Amino acid sequence: MNLRLRRSGRRGGRGLRLHPLVFGTAALSLLATALPSSAFAASMGSSNPSLSSSSSVKRAALFPALTAPTRRHLHHRHQHSLPTNTLMMTRHRTLFAIRGGQNSSDDNYSMASLSSTSTTTTSSPLFARPIEKVTVVGGTHGNEYTGIWIIKSIDKQREIYLQAQTLSNDQTSDASTMDTTDNNKQDGEKNAVVNVFEKFPSLEIDTLLANPVAYMENKRFIDVDLNREFSIEKLRKVPTSTTTPDECDVRAEFCSDGNVDMAEVLASLPHESVRAREIEGLLGPKFVSSVTATSTDQPDNIDASDPNTCVVIDLHTTTSNMGITLIIPEGDALMSAAAAYVLHKCQERYGHKEAQCLMHALPQRQDRMNLSSCGRHGFTIEVGPTPQGVLRHDVVEKTQTALHALLEFMHLSNLELLEQKGDGDNASSVLNQLRRIYPNGVVPCYRSAPAVRPGELSGKIAWPNDTINPNFPKWMIHKSVQDRDFEPLRVGDPLFVELDGTIVPYDGSHGDEVYLIFVNEGGYYYASSGTGIGVAVRSQFDLQTGWFVVESDDEEGGVEEVVVVEKDSYE
Repeated sequence: MNLRLRRSGRRGGRGLRLHPLVFGTAALSLLATALPSSAFAASMGSSNPSLSSSSSVKRAALFPALTAPTRRHLHHRHQHSLPTNTLMMTRHRTLFAIRGGQNSSDDNYSMASLSSTSTTTTSSPLFARPIEKVTVVGGTHGNEYTGIWIIKSIDKQREIYLQAQTLSNDQTSDASTMDTTDNNKQDGEKNAVVNVFEKFPSLEIDTLLANPVAYMENKRFIDVDLNREFSIEKLRKVPTSTTTPDECDVRAEFCSDGNVDMAEVLASLPHESVRAREIEGLLGPKFVSSVTATSTDQPDNIDASDPNTCVVIDLHTTTSNMGITLIIPEGDALMSAAAAYVLHKCQERYGHKEAQCLMHALPQRQDRMNLSSCGRHGFTIEVGPTPQGVLRHDVVEKTQTALHALLEFMHLSNLELLEQKGDGDNASSVLNQLRRIYPNGVVPCYRSAPAVRPGELSGKIAWPNDTINPNFPKWMIHKSVQDRDFEPLRVGDPLFVELDGTIVPYDGSHGDEVYLIFVNEGGYYYASSGTGIGVAVRSQFDLQTGWFVVESDDEEGGVEEVVVVEKDSYE
């Protein structure tokens, strides 16, 4: 294994303004299930006056500045959904447009000092400004039902919360005691459900069903893996236009203004490529397109470093024995502190081996190809094992535990900021908790190997594929490594089995000793997702900065990036 030092790069990027593209329909698409309290549903024209921005009302009382005109809002139009069978046949998708002002606040999420010698309470907030909009995403892979269940549950919680707000004449009420008619009951009682709008009122929580077409067909994806389509290179291949009307249906290859060329280009692209650009327009921008950057009818202050969504939480499941895995990028101080908090909460409930943190060495947002990179900050929760297209109660509960801990961290950080502004004397309880849990200021984690092939979020040990079916492996994963995620693999250990029974050992391609992740993940049989077994090394990150830390003989220690250099292997 080769190590090298790397200095952190300057964060930043270029912005984007997205214009009318087709949007995924189906009864459970984003627009059909848009949160009434969210900006996503701001212009849907709901006939129900109670479906207003109720969470924003309570947030306004906590953080008046958040309702200032400078906040960017999303607007869209919504067409009535077609019957499900029609949607599956035509893949017809409604349209949206992104408009609004520019958030002029800076991206200053600097953590307060985390000196291990300090244990006194300080009035300094954990972060410099409140965490505003949070988007919880499910169905990035259409056959991972856990995330979809959870966002539907959040939508139900919103409905209950708004009912409570209406019945109590805008006074605080206990939403958990209402609307029990369609909850599964046992012995006359229902399972306790955390209402996120009641418990975390400082957060504006939205949901997004990422790939409704794949969800309706119970597939990981339709054409290509959606979670690999958010690199700037791929996003740029999807054209946008300031003149394309809302009536344009790109799958029908027709636009009412005669822009047939645009429609034909979009129709020729993979479904997930177009969908990725739509999502990037909703949650981003991630970059400024050459078309919209020079457009005279758009504002001059488009900034990719100030996306619409502050934190994108992407919910996934895996067929691998990964337990609860928290996935974050290197160098994000906010997400690193959040992961440290969530990791402790999950390990406290389920045991130390049941929760891990995995960090990708992709500190620059524009370099990431996953969906969560559309927001200012991204956090992925991955739970397994569970089969594809299946709901397991225990897996849903574990995912909810991690999600609620993450929301709690962000809500408490907001409250501490509020108390600090009000000269509160107990404004750093979360900070002090992290200091006590991690007295040395470092958090244990696993560092994924860098991606070296198309379709990879991180490096993998790839197996050779069948010549007839590229999704069928020529080699099978050896039984000795099955279900042993986050356990060491050393040179010479059995790794694969050939058709004739020959055992193929690990050849050291990623280092003498590595830790396997996503072992026999069903989604990684697809080339567009990156075939193979994930590889990581044990590491730790600095709680204050989110950068990798390795032991050093230097008295002051050092912050380094561990880079695993892969050599050609197996294929």
